Amino acid sequence: MNKYIIILGASRYGAEAAAKCGLKPIIVADQHSSIDKEIAQWVKAIFYVRDIAEKAEVFRVVEEIMNLYQTVELVVSFTELGLETAAYISERLQLPTNSLETVVNTRNKGLMRQIMWRDPELRLDVVSGKASDLPKKFPYSRSAIIKPLDGFGSKEVDYVSDQQEWEKWLKRNQDHPHEWILEPYVKGPEYSVETVSCRGKHFILGITEKQTTGKPHFIETGHIVPARMEQQKVKQIEQVVMKALHLLNVQYGPGHIEIKWDVEEDRPVVIEMHTRPGGDFIPYLHQLASGFNQYELGILSYMNQVPFDVKPIYTKASLVKFFMFPEGALRQIYLATEVNREYIRDWTIYYQVGDHIKKTVDSYTRSAHVIICSSTVEECQRLCDNFVEHLNYQVVQE
Repeated sequence: MNKYIIILGASRYGAEAAAKCGLKPIIVADQHSSIDKEIAQWVKAIFYVRDIAEKAEVFRVVEEIMNLYQTVELVVSFTELGLETAAYISERLQLPTNSLETVVNTRNKGLMRQIMWRDPELRLDVVSGKASDLPKKFPYSRSAIIKPLDGFGSKEVDYVSDQQEWEKWLKRNQDHPHEWILEPYVKGPEYSVETVSCRGKHFILGITEKQTTGKPHFIETGHIVPARMEQQKVKQIEQVVMKALHLLNVQYGPGHIEIKWDVEEDRPVVIEMHTRPGGDFIPYLHQLASGFNQYELGILSYMNQVPFDVKPIYTKASLVKFFMFPEGALRQIYLATEVNREYIRDWTIYYQVGDHIKKTVDSYTRSAHVIICSSTVEECQRLCDNFVEHLNYQVVQE
């Protein structure tokens, strides 16, 4: 008998993983989504809606799908905007899922902080609300970060150092419809922890070392797997991640928990957590380095089929580097050497010659990337430097 999985959002990795887990994927996507051939080859059918975040609309389509395909086992999402809808529908249909409450609490950074306040090791003093409701007096003696309460992809992240900058920020954003969260700036390197949970039991798939532009917007410029750190720090990070997953009542699926190592207090601080895989090819980097496929394990977790010996053993290293070209017209771009596909697993330019390159302000306005896999992190970095040296492009200001 055929068994089907409904995936909200056009996830190529999710569709491929579902097929490899023995399920037939059915995609429900926003009407403007681009379904390329790499996704289409894995799926049984594609249905379109106006917005996968619209729970009632998507539920009606899911009911239609279930009338057509009787044996739907799961309704899931691997994309941020589909998470709440998938949980809502799964609860109504009594399918395995993280509760809607859990998903809402992880997506809303203010609610997440309220729950984490229960554990002294996870506490962070934050202020949240619309700009007009935030305190006029800067509430910290140290610098702070402000970002949308439900934001992702480094969108609209800002660094505020003192009262004067705070007043400027409030003035710029006084009429903005967003709700915001203001939190103390944690000085130190950034990491993310990739997990999978099965009936409330949590497995660490690996730790990612993150690279960013730094203040003021902290746009991610690259990721390295495995993260380079002492084993004692690894244990401390794993400990706080397990606490956070437990407190937020995460039961199933992939997780992506962002951490900073506070160099002033010498401890890990949970910054954000998500009930989905990380973006920026992070799951793929771990698959290259350790063999674990977070999407496959995430799907298997809902089916209670995660093996109990999940522990990363790195046989290789991998990295992704993102490029941020200057704003202007792209006149030419080429690689002045032959690509060695054994090491250079993918490289993509997001623009074509003649396009106008936008200013990079978040993860969605970067210009290109390269993914590299080799024996060690150092060798990956050497290969990356060589790639950068041979990448030639010309951008002309208009």
